[in-house]
Amino acid sequence: MALITDSILNYIDTSSKKLITIVGPTCTGKTDIAIELAGKFKTEIINADSRLIFKEMDIGTAKPSSDELSKVRHHLLNLKSMTEAYSAGDYQKDFDNVVKNIWNLDLERKIIVVGGTGLYIKAALENLKMPAVNTNQALRDELNQKSLDELLLMLQEKDSGALALIDIQNKVRVIRALELVIKTGKPLSELRTKSQEPRYDSLYVGLDFKRREDLYDLINARVLRMITCGLVDEVKALINKYGRVKAIDSTIGYREVADYLSGILSLDEAINQIQLRTRRYAKRQMTWFRANPEIRWFYR
Repeated sequence: MALITDSILNYIDTSSKKLITIVGPTCTGKTDIAIELAGKFKTEIINADSRLIFKEMDIGTAKPSSDELSKVRHHLLNLKSMTEAYSAGDYQKDFDNVVKNIWNLDLERKIIVVGGTGLYIKAALENLKMPAVNTNQALRDELNQKSLDELLLMLQEKDSGALALIDIQNKVRVIRALELVIKTGKPLSELRTKSQEPRYDSLYVGLDFKRREDLYDLINARVLRMITCGLVDEVKALINKYGRVKAIDSTIGYREVADYLSGILSLDEAINQIQLRTRRYAKRQMTWFRANPEIRWFYR
């Protein structure tokens, strides 16, 4: 990891850009690198992971530890309850406020942005214009009663092109896409547009593995570590407190453990599904980030 950090520092030193955005699939060491860089530049970190927004979800989201958080100030972390709605448009506004506050104190200060949620990064940095459409809770509740397969069929009928623009495994994202298309009567591609000029001039750093098998081995091991560290108890406590809310069913690890607690899966089956779906998620993340030619990749 030290060699990668040194290489990244050399790359950063060749640029005058003040925003350093670290991206890549899950389990590639983004948090460790971000903390090292933030310490080097005596600066702060802005989270760009949609699951880390929620206060109650810790173990299954691989949230930074209390020790890691004590080293560097983190922003847009533990921002909302898992029962509250939060969109990429909300993230865009919150991101702007954090950057403004940091640069009001020191305009020349570098800021580290880190995360694997491509939509958040596009919304905040790349000038992806989010549609100004208020949420319709009644419609969302109605759609949430349907299965993911039923929702995807509805979306395909109303706007087949939207399937290539969202995470089709994420029920919340599918429902939001349907909400936008139904309320506006316009395709998602027309609602989500990107201007020519980015909102911020960022230096992009991508982290990945030379061998895909090495990443998958780390993912499998992390899932087992999460179970050992109490993921089942965490999910059980959340269901007891809130019920099986959307944040649980739309988050890998939480959904499968909830199925285990409901008797739908055995624990071994739940673990296998978490590992499989996390590997697939990592693949989708790479597909998303590979589309950005500005990312300079560093490999372990």
